[in-house]
Amino acid sequence: MINDFMNEIRNGKFYTKKTLKKIGTLKVGIVETTPVVWKGKLLRFEWMRKSNEYGYPVNLKGHDYYHFVDMETGESTPEFGVNHIFGCPYVENGIVYVYGVKGSCNGCIIDMFWSEDLINWRTKTVFDLPGWAFFNTSVCKGHDGYIMAVEINKPAEYTGKAFTILFAKSKDLFNWEFLSPMEHSYSRDRYTACPTIRFFNGQYYMIYLEAMPLHRYMPYIVRSKDIEHFELGMLNPFMTPDNTDKLVITPDCFTKDELEYINSAVNCNNSDVDLCEYKGKTVILYSWGNQLGKEFLALAEYDGTLQEFLESFF
Repeated sequence: MINDFMNEIRNGKFYTKKTLKKIGTLKVGIVETTPVVWKGKLLRFEWMRKSNEYGYPVNLKGHDYYHFVDMETGESTPEFGVNHIFGCPYVENGIVYVYGVKGSCNGCIIDMFWSEDLINWRTKTVFDLPGWAFFNTSVCKGHDGYIMAVEINKPAEYTGKAFTILFAKSKDLFNWEFLSPMEHSYSRDRYTACPTIRFFNGQYYMIYLEAMPLHRYMPYIVRSKDIEHFELGMLNPFMTPDNTDKLVITPDCFTKDELEYINSAVNCNNSDVDLCEYKGKTVILYSWGNQLGKEFLALAEYDGTLQEFLESFF
């Protein structure tokens, strides 16, 4: 892939990629989130962490859980998925499906939850694989069913250098099986984490996180027709940390101490990107901070369709 990349550098044509606009910080201590549209409403799925060794703020419940937040009103749904982490939602035909890791980090079980009203949830175990360690997931509908991108760091033979992204397939969103880990993975030679996968016009587009020198982290984007051979976007990185991450959308929602905490934070990271299309715009949620527990949830947008935005990196 690197040789192909260098050939493109020498001979390719490069048009200007579509530019996202960073809007600013939404919350302190929230990392893994996903924007979705459900019944015409723009919602934000959140994994609410309990405090851990990295010093994330303690939520009032004292345990990990999921909920959705209306991005216009700020109202939250009742909690669900108690003691589950690293969740991701997928919406189809008015039903919300959520996939997440049971227990703590390095968990070997992925459960799913589904609901038509965001109040009453049913659940089912999707994967129970002792010796495996699951982290972030992402689901999209492809050309022949559904694809789940799954971040792992165990077993070692499938991981290589942690972290690595594997892929599973399903016909119905309930029953999943992994594609061959040695053939369908990205990428065992280096840190590749935090997948977000979408499908347009015969191509799977995946945003993921690269570890850079000097403890810096930036999201990149690749695409693939077969989830085996990947093309690196020539206009990477997807986004980079900068001072606009520290803009605060609604200062009145933060205390004086929180505003100082935001303003003084080390920012060497843009990660955990997730996105959706809403009213003709691309809504982007991401995390910024130090990748060591001092992290912040922020909002960005692109004034155009999601397909147009993703395709512009290639």
